[in-house]
Amino acid sequence: MAEKQNSQSASFLFPSTNSTVLPDPSLFFSPDLLSSPLPTHSFFQNFVLQNGDQPEYIHPYLIKSSSSSLSLSYPSHFSNSVFTYQIFNPDLTISAAQKTHADSQRRHIVSSFSDLSVTLDLPSSNLRFFLVRGSPFLTCAVSAATSLSISTIHGIVSFSSNTALTKYTIKLNNGQIWLLYTSSPINMIHHHSSITSGAYSGIVRIAILPDSDPRHESILDRFSSCYPISGKADFSKPFCLEYSWEKKGWGDLLMLAHPLHLRLLSDEVTVLNDFRFKSIDGELVGVVGDSWKLKSDPI
Repeated sequence: MAEKQNSQSASFLFPSTNSTVLPDPSLFFSPDLLSSPLPTHSFFQNFVLQNGDQPEYIHPYLIKSSSSSLSLSYPSHFSNSVFTYQIFNPDLTISAAQKTHADSQRRHIVSSFSDLSVTLDLPSSNLRFFLVRGSPFLTCAVSAATSLSISTIHGIVSFSSNTALTKYTIKLNNGQIWLLYTSSPINMIHHHSSITSGAYSGIVRIAILPDSDPRHESILDRFSSCYPISGKADFSKPFCLEYSWEKKGWGDLLMLAHPLHLRLLSDEVTVLNDFRFKSIDGELVGVVGDSWKLKSDPI
C-alpha cells in the first residue's frame, strides 16, 4: 500500500514535444531556470515568443526588447465602438553605446521572474532591466563601466542636469518630460534625438513626469533611490491577497495601484491621491509601501 501511495505522490512530468507553430521559448531563459517548469500565459510572454521583440505592457509602460536595446513607451490609446488598444511609440530606447561582448547578436535573456516582475539581461552589453509591474520607474543596473546611449523618435527640445550630475530632465517635442536618475554622477551630452554618456556603472532609473506636471516631480525625486527587483502575490490568508516586493536602495518604495487595488487596500500604506498615471485599466495612483494587503468582504 505504501509503495502505491509513494508512486501516486511522485511528481508528474508532461512529455516533451516540439511545436510546429512556435519556436522553443526556453532559448530566452537563463539555463538556471530550465530545471523547473516555465510559466505559460504570463504577463511577459511576448518577450519569449517568436523573436521576443513584441511590446509587453508592464504598467504603466509598454516595453519592447531586442538583442541589444530596450525601448519604453508611455502609450496613447485608440478607441472606437469595438475595441480600445494602446499605441506603441519608442519614446526612449536604452542601449550600450558600443557592444561590450562578442555575442552581440544574441537574444535577450530572462534571468529571473516572479508573480509581479521579470528581469531581462542583454548579453551584448552590461545592462540588466528590472521590469516590475506597477513601478513608475524603469530601472536598469549597469554592471560594469559602460557608455550608454538613449535615443528617441522625437526631438529633444531641452536637456538639463542637477549640479551633482545624478538627475537629468529630458523634454521632448511631443510634450513629454522624462526624468533620469543615477546612483552616482554620470556625464551625459545630447544631440537632436539622442543622448550619450561616458563610462558608467550603477543604477539608472527613468520615469515620465505625469501630464508634464511639475507638482509631481518632487514625488519622483523623493522616491527615486528605492527600487523593486521582484514581487510576489500571496493568497495564503482567507479573503486577502498580499503583494510584497523585494527592494534595494534606500528610502520607501513608490508603486502604482489601479482602481480595484484602491478599493481593497488596507490602511497600512500611504496613498498619494493626486499622483496619477494614465493606463488602459484606469488611472494608476501612487502608493507608498513595499507590502500591500488587499482585503475583500467574506462571502
